Amino acid sequence: MIPQAFIEEVQSRTDIVEVISSYIPAKRTGRNFKALCPFHGEKTPSFIISPQKQIFHCFGCGEGGGVFQFLALMEKVNFPEAVEMLARRLGLDVPYKNEKAYKAKTVLYEAVNEAASFFHKKLKNDKEYQPIRNYLNKRGIADKTIDKFKLGYAPGNNSLINHMRKVGFTLEVLERASLVTAGRGGFRDLFHGRISFPIFDVRSRIIGFGGRIYKEMKDYPKYINSLENALYSKRDNLFGLNFSKEDIIKEGKAIVVEGYLDMIIPFMRGIKNIVASLGTALTLEQIRLIKRYTSGIILIYDSDKAGQRATLRSLDLLLENNLRVDVVSLPQGYDPDSLIIKNGKDCFLQLLDRRCDFFEYKLNILKGAHDVDTIGGKSKIAQEMLTTIDKLNSEIEKYEYIKRLANNLGIKEEIVIAEFQSGFSKNKTTRMKTKVWHTQSNKDTENFVANEPLSITEKTLLKVILTNPKAFSLTKKNLKEEYFRSYLARRTISFLFNSLGEVKNNYIQKILREIKDKEISSFISKILMDDGIPSDKNSFKDSLLKLRKIGTLQLKKKLQGQIKQAEDDGDQKKLKELIRKYSKINNGIRNG
Repeated sequence: MIPQAFIEEVQSRTDIVEVISSYIPAKRTGRNFKALCPFHGEKTPSFIISPQKQIFHCFGCGEGGGVFQFLALMEKVNFPEAVEMLARRLGLDVPYKNEKAYKAKTVLYEAVNEAASFFHKKLKNDKEYQPIRNYLNKRGIADKTIDKFKLGYAPGNNSLINHMRKVGFTLEVLERASLVTAGRGGFRDLFHGRISFPIFDVRSRIIGFGGRIYKEMKDYPKYINSLENALYSKRDNLFGLNFSKEDIIKEGKAIVVEGYLDMIIPFMRGIKNIVASLGTALTLEQIRLIKRYTSGIILIYDSDKAGQRATLRSLDLLLENNLRVDVVSLPQGYDPDSLIIKNGKDCFLQLLDRRCDFFEYKLNILKGAHDVDTIGGKSKIAQEMLTTIDKLNSEIEKYEYIKRLANNLGIKEEIVIAEFQSGFSKNKTTRMKTKVWHTQSNKDTENFVANEPLSITEKTLLKVILTNPKAFSLTKKNLKEEYFRSYLARRTISFLFNSLGEVKNNYIQKILREIKDKEISSFISKILMDDGIPSDKNSFKDSLLKLRKIGTLQLKKKLQGQIKQAEDDGDQKKLKELIRKYSKINNGIRNG
């Protein structure tokens, strides 16, 4: 965890215009800077940066916030990672609160990086490993690919242990970094006689290795990976994402393959929006990682049974997480690596163009497994397909795919819908068709529809309290969250009331530091950038009084109903308490 004082220092020493200008060209227009938004395509600049307020807002797509929010969006990192990146720009070391744990992890990064350099130099420079370089060249891996991905060779025979001990690493560190393994005869290199594939995290830090034999050996696994450790978790990472993330954003989709070479070979031949899942089937953590960059996935696993099972396992999870999924079926006996080497890039691109959606892919596999001409076969196919269709978030999409399924199976549409409703929908909580905001602290408070427009009264009050700590304190004393009718205004007020204490200096900067919610960040930046919203003292006072009056009248009306109910129930104790509350509100309105 990063100390708050350090976050404040990084923020105070960072100029948002300078940071954003290092990514996109920005031109001064009056007090502000204007640029083409990096988060959506546009021809006319609608992306505004305020050096005075140290915020940005795009009036095209709605993204906005402070410098931390910009970096998180641009680099697809979380808040602590954004702080770390800005600290590095300033030449500052991050003083983590758990300094001991931080240093322990840092030495692991240093160890795997040193090991990667050792393996890489062995492959590149040692004459005795020329046969391995020849093997890689035959597999379509040239020297520039070896350098790009820092491929290497692990000789084994404890050569890594000896090297690492010489440069100062202990056996305990090497074991924690999964570079050695303990046996009866003591420690030995984990990787021996294998081509090494460094595994990078999304920030291009080496966290582990994959090791591949270069000639077939009986009872010897083709691949082994680093063991799970403090740096490396197979389920949390995607091979090659550090190289391909920008192209994934640009293309609007990610091609997901299985193995290291399946990613490397297409990438080095110009198919840049590609990653490997480091094994069969995607994990939930990997899917969440992909979602930082795109909502479109193209799965390309091997065409054998194992590859089909991996694809089918991934489909439901991807759809459940609201991703668009297409599938490419490879010719039998090929993987992406061998297909491109043997038949060329154009053949691979043609297969991409002929990809099918998740529905068509799964239906074809099920038709191959069950007899579609029998009642039992149709029933099994329908059940399997409806299970996947039910993972979709859109009711419209569900209905359209159910229609397709009925047509494909030759069953009446209403029968398939009835089957779906009886077998799936009845077990689920009915989804709300409109967003409704419920106040957690007061169950009796009226519900408000989420898309209620933001009134000028609420805009004015928000504009002032976002820039004036005294006005904020006054608002907190006099208003309740439920007095605000706009969904986003209520969420923002809730955040401000619950997150901010007493603040005197750098008020806006504290607000921007505290925001972790993207929706609230964009909403606040839009309010602050809008020069048409009044922010004078009288406008604030009028807005405060108006909202207080509207809110208390709503509560008064509600109490009237509760009083009547208490009278009907004969609950004298509750009646007395409600009348006391009603009188207090009445006095407040008269005195206000």
